[in-house]
Amino acid sequence: MLEYTFYVDAWLIRLACNFIFEYLLLWAAATVTRTPTKPTRLSLAALVGTLHYLLYLMAGLGLIPFYGFLRFLPVLILLSFAMLAVAFYPAPLKRLLGVAAYFYGIGFFAAGAGMAAAYILGDPAVPRFGLGTLAAVLTILITAEIGWGVVHKQVVKSVYRIPLEISCEEQVVNVSALVDTGNNLHDPFNRQPVIIVEQKALGPLIPAEINSLVKALEQGGLNTTDELAGLPAWQTRLRLIPFSSVGKKNGLMIGFRPDKIRIGKHLAALDFNPTVAIHPHALDPNGEYAALIPPSLVAEGLGSAAPKLAEGGKSHAGKST
Repeated sequence: MLEYTFYVDAWLIRLACNFIFEYLLLWAAATVTRTPTKPTRLSLAALVGTLHYLLYLMAGLGLIPFYGFLRFLPVLILLSFAMLAVAFYPAPLKRLLGVAAYFYGIGFFAAGAGMAAAYILGDPAVPRFGLGTLAAVLTILITAEIGWGVVHKQVVKSVYRIPLEISCEEQVVNVSALVDTGNNLHDPFNRQPVIIVEQKALGPLIPAEINSLVKALEQGGLNTTDELAGLPAWQTRLRLIPFSSVGKKNGLMIGFRPDKIRIGKHLAALDFNPTVAIHPHALDPNGEYAALIPPSLVAEGLGSAAPKLAEGGKSHAGKST
């Protein structure tokens, strides 16, 4: 009769490493796909995977039967879906399949990196599985961070970017706007929300005299308000918008009331006509958007079932004073 010797402490270490690996793998898949869950559910799901690993180790020593069954591919697939169900139920099937894709992808990538590290950093005859596990864990963490960065960028592009059309004096410009919850500016004259638009993006919409005033105001021109009065065609349109931002308190931007504002495919309501503030510099260094629009315009001004926005881009203009 064959006898086997195994060390309980070695098994406990292997089981603990497996639990950590499974937990982080589930966490990474949840992070990248932004699927809601809780640490307790992730722990229970990781425990399911670790229990299977324990049975696999015991079957490998002949302590229990079903060694081949536990390695059977359909069984492994069912096991992974059981783990996902424990972690993410009641997520819809489509969402669950998306999480599963990241779960498998990150898992294979991390396992490959761990095996490579174990054999490269150790002796081929005696791989250093401790270092391999560490490499796998680091791979999961890095992949989750990079993966969420990519997904977040796509979410921002699809959810927080809105086409904006501004009409004034029979001139029309179209820009890409970012929904920015940090934009709390209001027109001090009528308390309407303010859309901040790059001066360059407005192009032919504003006269050359207005461009000169924007430059003069930025440089601290003291006669700017007097010069505004010298533009009779724009006297009823022009505004001075107070703002505060990091490094600049009690600042002013020149704004104007356009004839029409179209946000996305919808025309802003007549009783919710925003003011456009002219920003002298680029709002996005990458040039992906040229305007900042407050969520109130999306949610209320359009009078539509706009999505609730929990977060947006960074505040460029700060709070109104």
